[in-house]
Parts: sequence; C-alpha cells; structure tokens
Amino acid sequence: MTTNLPALNINRDRLDADLKRIAEFTDPDLPYTRRAFSPYYEAAREWLAGRFRDAGLDTRVDPAGNLIGRLGGGAGPVLMLGSHTDTVESGGRFDGIVGVLGALEVVRCLRESGVTLSRPLEVVDFVCEEPSVVNLSPLGSRIMAGDVTADMVAEATTPDGGTLPDAIARLGGDPSRLDEARRKPGDIYGYLEMHIEQGPVLERAGMEVGVVTIVAAPCRAVVSLTGVADHAGATAMADRRDALAGAAELTLAVERTVSTPDIVQESVGTVGFLRVSPNMVNVIPGRVDLTVEVRSTQTEALLWAREEIERSLREIADRRGLGATLEWQHLEEPVTIPLGMQEVVAESAESLRLRTLRLPSRASHDAARLAPVAPVGMVFIPCLDGRSHCPEEWAELDDIVIGTQVLAGALLRLDAQS
Repeated sequence: MTTNLPALNINRDRLDADLKRIAEFTDPDLPYTRRAFSPYYEAAREWLAGRFRDAGLDTRVDPAGNLIGRLGGGAGPVLMLGSHTDTVESGGRFDGIVGVLGALEVVRCLRESGVTLSRPLEVVDFVCEEPSVVNLSPLGSRIMAGDVTADMVAEATTPDGGTLPDAIARLGGDPSRLDEARRKPGDIYGYLEMHIEQGPVLERAGMEVGVVTIVAAPCRAVVSLTGVADHAGATAMADRRDALAGAAELTLAVERTVSTPDIVQESVGTVGFLRVSPNMVNVIPGRVDLTVEVRSTQTEALLWAREEIERSLREIADRRGLGATLEWQHLEEPVTIPLGMQEVVAESAESLRLRTLRLPSRASHDAARLAPVAPVGMVFIPCLDGRSHCPEEWAELDDIVIGTQVLAGALLRLDAQS
C-alpha cells in the first residue's frame, strides 16, 4: 500500500455549487435533459470550459469534440480523469456529471495544496456518451480509442436531423482532423472515472464506495414484426395478424431469457423502444419496430441469450403468421478492470476507512470504451434506490464528496507508481 501521500481537502460548497449550476442547463419542459449537441449542451459546455480555465487548466476541444483540460506540461503518457455531461431525455442530474465535476474539483485541490504530479493530468468531458447518435455512442471515448473512424462520423446524423460532422464542428471540434483525437496504447498511463452506481447494490449493502471489477457488455438488435393492419372492430380474433401482440410476446420472451437460472446473475434484458404503425386506436397494428438489448458480464451468456431470442422470435412469428427480421447491431466484450487499477481505488477508499465493496457495473461507461488503449479504473458511489436515467435520479452530496476524495487518492496512488 502506498503511504505518505498528501491529503487533499475537497471543497464541498464549491462542488455543490457546480452541480447546481450545470443542472440549470436543461430543457425546462423535460428536466433534466441535456442531449448531446443540443443548445442546452452547447451552453453547458461553454460554461464548463470556463470553469476548467478558472481552475488553471490549459483547455481545448479536440477534433472529436471532447472538452479537455490539461494540468502540467511535458511529454509522455498522461494521467486522465473524466466522464460526460450529456444526458438521456429526462435523464437525471448526476449520471456522468459527478465524474467530470469531481475531476475538476480534484484539480483545484491539487493546485491549492501545491501538489505537483509527476505526469501531466488531463480532465476530459467526453462528447455524446449517451445514445444520441445511433450505433456510434459513446462517441468521444470511442473516437479516442480508435473504434469510430472519420468515415463512420461522416455518414452519421444527430437526433435533430443534422449531420454529425456539423454538430462536432459547432462544439469546436474538427471532423477533418478526427484521427488526431485518437490515442494509442501507452499514450494514457491510466484513466479513472467516478460515477453513480446506477443500481441499488451499494445502497442496500450500506456501502459508501464501490470498486468496479468488470463492466458488462451490451448486445443490441433491431427487430421488425410485420402483420396486417385491419379494422379493430370488424376483424375477428382468429383472423388477426397483430404485429403488436407479437411484439408483446417477444418482450416477455426477452424477460424470461435473462431471468432463467441458466444465465449469470448480472445479465439483464430490455425492450426499450417500440414504434407502432399505424398507431391508431381503431386499427390493428400492422407493423412494429423495436429494439432488444441484453447486457452481461459474460460473453457466453450474451451468445446464449442471442440464440434464445432468435428462437423465440421465429416461433412467435410462425405461430402468428407474422413477417420478422432481426439484425444484431452490437456484440461487445465485457471489460475486466485491471487488478492494479482496482487496487489504487480500493487502497484510496480503505485509507479513508470507508465501507467498500467490489462489484460489477451493469451499465457501460466511457472507461469501458477507453480500455483497449489504456488501463482504466472506476469509483462507484451510491444513488437513491439505485435509480438512474430518470428525473428522480439522486446522489447525496456527502457521497459525491466521498467519491471525489477517493478519486483524488486513487490519482495520487497512480501517479506515485510512475
């Protein structure tokens, strides 16, 4: 265990003020909504860049649109902290945001304490972590890791129908130089991210800090079921080819698949989007498009779930006389957190005598996207009832301060290794 590290005093009031201020950058009709590339996001980014500069960070936007603040000069691998500040619709005040603002507070404390790191430090607000750009999000961290290319960006659009290159340029990025945002293995000495758990494990166990051991992988598919649109009153039940009834069956089949004892406990499944056509009260639905998502910490479980869902879809379609298509768009690998990165987080928490638990993350994060090019570690803090991606998402300020203290200690331990 590393000893004789300087103590950094987190400024609770300053962190609280930042959290309250960034929450004001939201669609007033859908709090808390700050979708990537929206006017609210652009305004929040401008404010955040100012806070970076006030903290003494050399601040820039990289070609991908990531906001980066750098402390210290020199060449060689950098230390990195960060997360994201965009949200899903009505997505909450803390998901991603505590990681960025906590990292900013660590920088302030370093400067106020006169602590000089042995390596340069970068704080990153990754652009578009939430799924605002279909099939490319998390965008900024994937570009940084080389997983999203300039050609892929050139063909993509944003939710408002604009082009992704134009949206990146509005943030100060430069899509024509996208390859310059890429980091190679060895460029980042280590990346640390603080995040709300987005689950109830820490709260239910009475734990103050989580040390993430593995990040589950999502596996997503787009499904279409096609039947026959017909009159809701005049068509007998035996004559119906109801696409929505088939979609309802498939939704329950996904639930059964991920709930079976044959699959690992950390596996989950969701049908989170449906588009019903013609979507009228007196018309039998003739077509339904939907998404299926399964997540697991084991690749074998994902492959098994895929086969079961495909089998269920075929059976439902054949029995109901429906046309059916299924296209798997993602099959990612779970990301194991390196033991050394787990240890710097655990040692930091234990040095503060905090109740600590090692646990998997069922949600994905920018850390998982950077893992191919950098050692990554994650600090989890509890959130109320485990809820996230909803207006009721809440994290106590005391827990955010504790998480920031752990993040600071983990950073100092990581720096002491170099």
